[in-house]
Amino acid sequence: MEETKKIKQDILEKVSSIFKDDVSAAIKYADKIHSNQKRYDGEPLITHILRTARLAIENNFDTNTIISAILHQVPLNTENKKYITKNFGTEVIQILEKIEDIRKCTETTETPDEIIIKYILSSSKDLRPVIIKILDTLDDIKTIESVPECEKKISLHKALSIYSVLAEYLNLDHLKKEIEENAFREYLPTEYESISRKMEEANINKDLLNRYKDKLENIVKPLHFKKRVEGRVKGKYSIYNKLKKYEKEWIDPRIDRVDDLIAFRIITDTEDSCFLILEKLMDNGEPDYDLFDDYISNPKPNGYQAIQFPIKFTDISNLEIEVQIMTEDMYYYNTYGPASHIAYKASKSRYAKPSNEYDWVEEIHKQMQQNRKEIHNKKDLPIKCNIFEDEVFIFTPKGKILDLNKGDTVLDFAFKLHTQIGNSAVSAEVNGKAAKLSSVLATGDVVEIKTDKSKKYQKTEALRYVNSLTSKFKIRKNLSKNVP
Repeated sequence: MEETKKIKQDILEKVSSIFKDDVSAAIKYADKIHSNQKRYDGEPLITHILRTARLAIENNFDTNTIISAILHQVPLNTENKKYITKNFGTEVIQILEKIEDIRKCTETTETPDEIIIKYILSSSKDLRPVIIKILDTLDDIKTIESVPECEKKISLHKALSIYSVLAEYLNLDHLKKEIEENAFREYLPTEYESISRKMEEANINKDLLNRYKDKLENIVKPLHFKKRVEGRVKGKYSIYNKLKKYEKEWIDPRIDRVDDLIAFRIITDTEDSCFLILEKLMDNGEPDYDLFDDYISNPKPNGYQAIQFPIKFTDISNLEIEVQIMTEDMYYYNTYGPASHIAYKASKSRYAKPSNEYDWVEEIHKQMQQNRKEIHNKKDLPIKCNIFEDEVFIFTPKGKILDLNKGDTVLDFAFKLHTQIGNSAVSAEVNGKAAKLSSVLATGDVVEIKTDKSKKYQKTEALRYVNSLTSKFKIRKNLSKNVP
């Protein structure tokens, strides 16, 4: 109870004084709803809920996000919805309803994780519910030891395969890394311990990182222009993902296969400054010229620019560290523009050309930055987005999600389920109402296909109202088999 009381005090001390009464009222209501509810370890459920809300404050989100985090486990029955709408507003109810939708869609075992992630992002026109679920997951993972093993495995899998990936898409890298490190320790303890041991043996830690950072800063200090040095130690889960195709037993993992265990970027003002920094580093260290890349002179197809290479400073250790040198404009473009890691991840191509298809990466960043300036005087600050607009995500009655192209119809959905279902489809229900096979579908629709076992193919006219080239091919192929 002492922890709960302290978290309440923390929350009320840190929220904007203008909205303190609203947050206090939300805490009282959540206290009432969850008064007798405990977690597996006997901890009051309200303590976890309040920690999630505190994370929302620590990450500089608006008051309605904090209130929604406090209320995110309140059952959304008619009575509770009416009370929340009246006392906290329709914006909070909308956030809570989307949190419930996210919770439900992650319960399916038939849908691939990648499709669940894309559905969540595509259907969330305001990203605050997604962020609350990421924060909720982070606190869950930190306190998962007492959860029964079967449930623990499911929760850990979701944390690593869904919520850490969502955090990555939203450029919340610090939350992604925290989820991964905590979940990895519990989900794959042998692999986690073996990587931890090898890193300890090699003294790869924050102390070594700071020694290298001091070294780099001292090398570039005589250069009289703006520059800053940023560094990180690679996360253990990231190391695992790089090594898993090589290692089988995990008794003695070769972490030296990973070439960026410690990595830095040096950010400056001009291209000329980048090359002056490069000269200084070359004079003071031992660069690996075989792995040297100058993407400033020769940018990648997607516009990515930086100079990057491994380098060794033997006065510190024999470890090769990775260094990237770039301007502020390059850094912004590489992080939030068409060359961002998220654009690469979404396009699945390292050779993708610059495109405005991923403008949402930058737009989300800008909104979050702007919101942080306004959280003390504005209660409701949505984070709007349109992600994966060219795709639609449709549910089967059992909750499986299928991804289709924008403009696809009920018959396209039937063929996506199975060629035989497409060939024998005669009608459908969409969201519980009768619908034609030519009906165009929208994300979130629940579709049930009615079939006739005696029907072997679709008629030629079906070609006019299917949208997918795959569906058209299947219809033509079956017509050629069955029609003289």
